[in-house]
Parts: sequence; structure tokens; C-alpha cells
Amino acid sequence: LFLLTARMKRRRRPELDVVDADTDAGSRSARCEASPASTSAPLTTQAPRTGLISVLMPCRSAAPWLSACVLSVLTQRDVDLELVVADDGSQDDSFAWLCAVRDALGRAREGGTGGAREADAREAEGVEAFSSDVLGHAASTMRTYDAEYVAKCASASCTLVVLRVEREGTPSGQGLALNACYAVARGEYVGEMESDDLRPPHAFATLKRALEDNPSWDASCSRIELCGMERQGMRRFETWQNEQISPRDMSAGRFIEIPALRASGLYRRRALERMRALDDGCLYRDLWLIGDVVVDCAASAAGEPALASARHQWWPVDSDFWHRWFFHGFVVGKVPHKLYVWRQYEAQSTRTHSRCSLEQLRRCKAHYFIRDVLRAGETSPTLAVARIRVYGVGTTLHAWVDAIHDELTHQQSSSLSSTSAVVVPEVTSTVHTPGDAPWTLEDADIRVLHVFVFGMPKPRRKIIHALTRAFKAQATPTSPFGDFKAVFVA
Repeated sequence: LFLLTARMKRRRRPELDVVDADTDAGSRSARCEASPASTSAPLTTQAPRTGLISVLMPCRSAAPWLSACVLSVLTQRDVDLELVVADDGSQDDSFAWLCAVRDALGRAREGGTGGAREADAREAEGVEAFSSDVLGHAASTMRTYDAEYVAKCASASCTLVVLRVEREGTPSGQGLALNACYAVARGEYVGEMESDDLRPPHAFATLKRALEDNPSWDASCSRIELCGMERQGMRRFETWQNEQISPRDMSAGRFIEIPALRASGLYRRRALERMRALDDGCLYRDLWLIGDVVVDCAASAAGEPALASARHQWWPVDSDFWHRWFFHGFVVGKVPHKLYVWRQYEAQSTRTHSRCSLEQLRRCKAHYFIRDVLRAGETSPTLAVARIRVYGVGTTLHAWVDAIHDELTHQQSSSLSSTSAVVVPEVTSTVHTPGDAPWTLEDADIRVLHVFVFGMPKPRRKIIHALTRAFKAQATPTSPFGDFKAVFVA
């Protein structure tokens, strides 16, 4: 609850803070394009089409799940939508099936048919919006749909664009395909979709309405619901993420976990364009360690060395995107509805990719955490953090201390921060039992940052209760612990 965050104020750099508790639809749908050779190539020259939602979907060998996924997007209700799919070297018939849907959709539109499923679409959310035969994890039991059926059911206002990404020996990842999709997308709003997941029929209309109702938001996301394999750890993650609703909570929670699935969101295109400009023209990054060099495999078909990256700085697209988003001060809120069904299965990349390990996720959080700390010192030298005191137990405590040390060492010598002008904090570690309150008023120093490394909710609640008791007399409506600056990470 009490976490480091960037104040979400428009048109100014975020500060360190501690927070409390017009192509026609028929011809457009029939296009099948090659992706740009490089994602730094010029984007579409057309102005964004007002009200249009462009949904970006990377696809690689997704045949067991792909037809149900595409059907769920093309049958969205009450929106003008284009689904832009980039096939990234599929080894199955995914690309052929997508092109078949494209062709069938073109024929259906020419014949004045389509939209057969609209009247029957359910208003339910989460898994209740789908039949059980599309919710499993075993490919052999998964119901699939032929191209003609999908075209017949597609909403009249939904179209399809198919691309193909060609790589030059770089690892497979979402970033290159996502950047290729974005390069041809025409929408005022930009959404995403994983090729093995599902959307209830009113998902994008609800997200768009949330942005219309909240003009200060740069993006809207939704709650999620899992389907497929059952895992207790993922259920805990689902529960925690679904509790992060307000922009303040989502920004604050980013050093514990990503506060939303990126693919569950709908983004204002103007916000994504500002983000690209702030990050040297980069929207999605796909960082891999190849030999001793961190390579951004989303930058081009051959990949390019990631600027100013040390050997340890490679991590998943999701984590990289969200931490850059919050670092630049963009605002995202969440609607309290389950509008994204996230499939769990054995071969899922979150289970198999080494960059999704706890170690690499920790390194990503530590990287942006220290960037925030050092930038705050540059912005307000009198409030610069002079000491970071890390609390925890066992190997997790030591791993976080090491990650913070690594980032301080790297960022002192990099161009990411002008660290010569600010205080470089001293880092100490303290073994801590949640519920203990060993602090005195001397610990309430605005230049000391107290970092609590506890991933589970129960220990965090105990720590908050202990801090509340210890600093009750110093509490104010905006600073519940007075000058004691507390941050939770995991």
C-alpha cells in the first residue's frame, strides 16, 4: 500500500513519491501485408481514424487456440475495430488459417453477410462468456473453428489485417511482431491480444467508454480471469492484480508485480506516440542476452544492441513496457470487470523463457527503482535519498541488495542519469520479522528510504500495522508515517 511511485501530473516529469493506503472495411479486411523490414521505419502516413480501435496481435504457432481467440476479437460489440495480426514464423498452419479468414471475410462483406453471432453474444464477463470447450489447456481437447464460420460470425464493424514477420536469426519474442502491427495500425485507440487468450464480446467497448469517461487516463485495463491449467501461484497473482484498480494503486504496485496484463489494456495512440518519442522512437522492446551483449530483437529483423544496457539488463516485454510507462508518468486505470481471459498451459512463454525468471524480473524492478531514486535526487537535491535500508529475510533479501548495488554501479557510469550531480545512496540490509517495530523517531528521515522485500500480502499488512503504531503521532492525511519513507518490493 505504501509504495514508491511517480506522481501522475500531466506535462511534467514524474517525481519520487511515497504514497498511501480510410480504406473501406471490405478491402481493408482482405489485405495481407509483409511487415516493415525495421520497426524504426516510418509509420502509416494516414492520420489516426477517430474512434477506431486497432488490436495488435503477435502470433507464433498458435493453431490450437488461435481460432477461438480471433473469433472472440472479431465478434466484439459496439466498436469500430481492426485486428492486425503479425505471424512470427509459425511452424503450424496459423498463417494459412489467418489468410483463409481474411479471404472469407472479404467474400462475406462483398456478399452482404456476416455478423451472424452478434445477436447471440452474451453480456457475461470472464470465463462465463465462453463455452467450456474453448477454456482448456490441452490442445487435443480444444474446439477450433473454420475460417468460413469465423467470417460469418464477425461483427460488421470488425476487420482483419494479416502480416508476416521475417527474422534474421534473432530469438522469437513479441516485440518485433507488435512493432510491425503498430506500424500499419490506423486507430485512435490501440489494444492488444495474445493469440491464445480470449475476450468477452463487450470488452473493447467497455475499455473505450472508460477512456471517454476518464480524460486524464492514458490507458484503461481490465481485471483478468485465468483458464486452462490450475496453479495456486498464478491464482494468487490473479487475485493481487485484480485488486489494483485506481491509477495510484497501479503505479504504486509496479515494484511488487506488473499491476495489469499489458494485453488487457486499451491505449490512447497519442500516449503511445509520446512514449516512443521519449524512448528514442521505441515502443516495444524485446531484450535478450546474446553472447555477452543485450540485444533488442524488436528493433529490427536482425536485432540491434540495446542502448546503454549492461549484461544483466534483459527481461520480458511486459515488464519493460510497464516500467517505462510509469517512469515517464503516464496514467492507467482499471475497470472492475473481467474482460480478459488468460490461458495457462505447459508450453506458455511465462513458464519456459529464462528472461521470465524471478531473477530477471527482480533486475527489471531494481533498474527502474534506482532510476526513480536518482532522478528524484536530480530534481530536488535537498530531498535526495542518502541511504537505502533494505529489510527482509534470507536469499531474497540478499538478492535485492545485490540487484540494487548492480544498478547503482551501472547507472553511475551510464548516460541514463546525471549521477555526478546527485548523492549516490548508501545501501544497507536488515533482517526483519514482519510485525516487529524496531524504529524510533530518528528513523523518520526524509533522506532515508526504507525498502521492505516481502512478496506476500500478509507480511506486508503486518509491517503496515507496525509502522502505523510506531509513527501514529507523526501521521498526516498525506503522510501516514510522517517522514518515514516506506516502499514495498518483491
